[in-house]
Amino acid sequence: MIYDCADCDKLFYAGRVARDQHCQATGHAPPQFECDTCNFCFDDEYDRCDHMNLEMHWGKGAPECRFCFFRAVTDAEIREHQITLHNYCADCDRQFMNLNNIQQHLKSKIHRTTVVNCPFCRVRCGTATGLSHHLERGSCPRIPFNRDKLYRYIKHRDPANLISNKEIEWSGEKTYSINPRAAWNPWVKAFECYLCHKLYMSLNGLRQHLESPRHQQSLYHCFNESCRKEFKTLAALINHLESESCRIMRFQQVQNTISNIVDARKMISNP
Repeated sequence: MIYDCADCDKLFYAGRVARDQHCQATGHAPPQFECDTCNFCFDDEYDRCDHMNLEMHWGKGAPECRFCFFRAVTDAEIREHQITLHNYCADCDRQFMNLNNIQQHLKSKIHRTTVVNCPFCRVRCGTATGLSHHLERGSCPRIPFNRDKLYRYIKHRDPANLISNKEIEWSGEKTYSINPRAAWNPWVKAFECYLCHKLYMSLNGLRQHLESPRHQQSLYHCFNESCRKEFKTLAALINHLESESCRIMRFQQVQNTISNIVDARKMISNP
């Protein structure tokens, strides 16, 4: 499998280890959200995990559901999965007859957990990142959002540009077409993105890449003055905050703040 360095576009036919050794030697940054098994890269951890569950691409040692083949990065994600799909409480080692029963159990004094729900359709989204994905992907039946519409919605309540970038030179989503014959690279026998030269083994893989936010304009940024990292989706920004990598907010603060970000009645302000 062919891997590439995102900083210098060098290809590594020997595989991931050769690419990683190159990054260590040159100081180039390896992909942050790369599949454990193949060379697919994603914009955030949510998409990476979704891909690895669909393709069974998890690496050895990843936490696994005791009832099915679902895997995740952390044990906490597995616990949430087992609650939602298997009515199972890992902390108590107890399985319930239905979802309503376990939800009542989790609301009892034994458990004091915070759950993020969509403010429009009330579906359980798990985390603030999950809610952001729910809205940006148009999954909410009450509010027909997508990446563009959610940005306009948030931008209207963020006049100080605390988390949203300015609308200068922004005209909405870009669309890209594919010429299969022109996209095919006979030298490496793969389809090549003409924008970033990333290689895909199938035309569908290239199409998914071009339909993703990868080559869209960055719409958001971290409000930490010492960070200011930019993001193409709200979910990527929220995931960054949840990771506590720039230490501007704690994970639980992000869960409590997401409701203010998507609440039409409130202006976005510094938490």
